[in-house]
Amino acid sequence: MLSNTRSLVVLFVLIIAVLGSTAPAFATIPRVRGSWLFGPAPVWTDGTTSPAFRPLSEPLESKGLLSVRISTEMSEDSGNCKIRPALRYSNDGVGWDAAKEIVAGYRTTEGIDWGTTYIDITQLAGTTPRAYVQFGVEVANEAGSAINICNATIRVEAKEPVR
Repeated sequence: MLSNTRSLVVLFVLIIAVLGSTAPAFATIPRVRGSWLFGPAPVWTDGTTSPAFRPLSEPLESKGLLSVRISTEMSEDSGNCKIRPALRYSNDGVGWDAAKEIVAGYRTTEGIDWGTTYIDITQLAGTTPRAYVQFGVEVANEAGSAINICNATIRVEAKEPVR
């Protein structure tokens, strides 16, 4: 009996070694030195085409944070989500200003939008930089009125100020 059990274990290990793991790879955006990686995290719409902010990061001190390059990944889409990177500012890390998109275009299918340029987040129209910043995504329905869900991941690469 014991040799049969060992044989099955060895066979199982060989199958895994040959076929590889079937576990899903969640975030495919790699974290690079000097960046922050937030997610994957579930985000959901409010059942409308209006954007709803979903925070992915904890409140971060914004002192010295001037511009960022941001990459966005959407996965596990229920079929009708669209996301775009966004942020919001706060004086105390408790009460928050309205969220503002960092990139105007939405990601509408599963996959990655790689950030290619640095964006000055202190100059986003409709925002006033404050002591704290929080990064996340705005999520909305592409169409329809059902609540939808997907996973969102963002990588934030901060540009260091010249000293």
